Amino acid sequence: MFEFKLPEFSADAKPEFRDSATCAAWLAELPLVNVAPSQIRLLDQLRQLNRTQLAAAERLKMLEVLREAIYFVQAEQIKKLANKPLPLTKVERSMFTQVVELWQELLLGYQHCLQGAQGRDSQIALMCQRGLDCLASAMFDHARVYHDFPDTYWLALHQLYAKAEEAGEFATPVADTARKTEVSCSEVYVRALLFALANPDEQQQKQLAQIERWLERWTPHAPVRRKPPEDKSLPPLLLDFGSASGPYRDADANGRTASAWLDITDLARILKKNVVLLRKGESPASLGLGEDCAMPSVEQLLVLLFRLWCEGKNGRTQVRRRVDAKAQACCTLASMHFHISGGKTFRQPGLATTLTRQQREEIATFGHASSRHEEAFIDSGGYAIEDWLLREESLSGLRIVRPAASTGGRYAHTQLIAVRPADAKNFLVGMVRWIRTDANDDLHLGVRIISGMPQAVAVRPTGINAQAEKFVQALYCPALAALSAPASLILPLGWYRPKRVLEVHSDSRELLLLTGVIERGSDFERVAIESAR
Repeated sequence: MFEFKLPEFSADAKPEFRDSATCAAWLAELPLVNVAPSQIRLLDQLRQLNRTQLAAAERLKMLEVLREAIYFVQAEQIKKLANKPLPLTKVERSMFTQVVELWQELLLGYQHCLQGAQGRDSQIALMCQRGLDCLASAMFDHARVYHDFPDTYWLALHQLYAKAEEAGEFATPVADTARKTEVSCSEVYVRALLFALANPDEQQQKQLAQIERWLERWTPHAPVRRKPPEDKSLPPLLLDFGSASGPYRDADANGRTASAWLDITDLARILKKNVVLLRKGESPASLGLGEDCAMPSVEQLLVLLFRLWCEGKNGRTQVRRRVDAKAQACCTLASMHFHISGGKTFRQPGLATTLTRQQREEIATFGHASSRHEEAFIDSGGYAIEDWLLREESLSGLRIVRPAASTGGRYAHTQLIAVRPADAKNFLVGMVRWIRTDANDDLHLGVRIISGMPQAVAVRPTGINAQAEKFVQALYCPALAALSAPASLILPLGWYRPKRVLEVHSDSRELLLLTGVIERGSDFERVAIESAR
């Protein structure tokens, strides 16, 4: 069970050092301030080491010398990718590949050490903890760029934990110099398990960092048991050490046999207590949740984590139906306005159009001005429509996929998007709720639909200081009494002002008062409105 798949040793491998002393000297000359070149050199040396036959004890010493520098360059490189829209560009994808490969080579190094360890080696706890932390870090970095990690990570994670458990070292605290703390194999293992269950695809960067930070405190309260927990009030989390999958519940076993159970009894109490205290007025900082946490978002995140970790609920109020159909989408407010209006190019309402000499000649010759310039703009991508695949749908949401071979825009959390299923006449407007790319670089989006059939309108500010302002594209969503949804406007980001009055033009003109923000996305604001007259 504990035979790792390791690269074969090669006479061609020639690392620049073969012991910890020369390794430390080599590292001292490495200019870590130049992060990208340093990462490449560290990756190259680990590859050479992993294909060179060395004593396990000396290999471990060298890895420990290199480890802190590796964690530094990895953190700096992933920062450059963490807030990028998807899909990543070719250059960004190459950067991410190097991050993944460096984690993999570091993991292989510690697996080499474990493979060469003799008997009940006193360093087993350290080796297993280091390997587990490589995997947990790689999983977190995949989440930071919203990319699926390989199923093989689960097998390696289970295998390392089982090795620590077999040696009786799973609960032994290990000094982690890179993280400046002491942590056991069990705590790192549980941190990875629960993080993967926290729906990372739908969390923004701030929430991902909060969850990882909280788990460093909470994992001692979620021990791994070899017997089912006595408390049956919550559906237990099961673990199959022989499967390439994470924690699951009885209803989702699908033939898997439980090797162990994750006891979430105490964790559930901690989550409940934090929510209760927040509702009583305690500040997130006073509860140790972090200075960067604010209400009500921190409470909402804690409630979501309780549902995911302790109840096994995904938070959906409506069941989604699996489908296999084509769809079209567009991702800018200008393109949505164009297609929702029936293909009408946006022009300033009420302004007389001055004809060019060429247009006057075309009217004299053909009776109308040519539209080929507009058509050329559309064909060049001005109002581009993208080809997607519709995979799931419900009354309030869609799951859509764009194959890597298809072209289109880049997307981020809470971005505005318009989708038209193949069997629909009109576009639906929604917001990106979750996002990820898979092993094939296909782009997956979960879209929450904004209620109401959107209408293309033009808006501009009013008032003494807005005399020269021009109209811009916007969308009007009518009220839906059945869903208690008020009438609203979808505006460019930054347009909302309390009590602001906008002139709105569609078939007629009217003045509308902005009464509040319903939701704010990464590139739009949806605001409640009422007549200003």
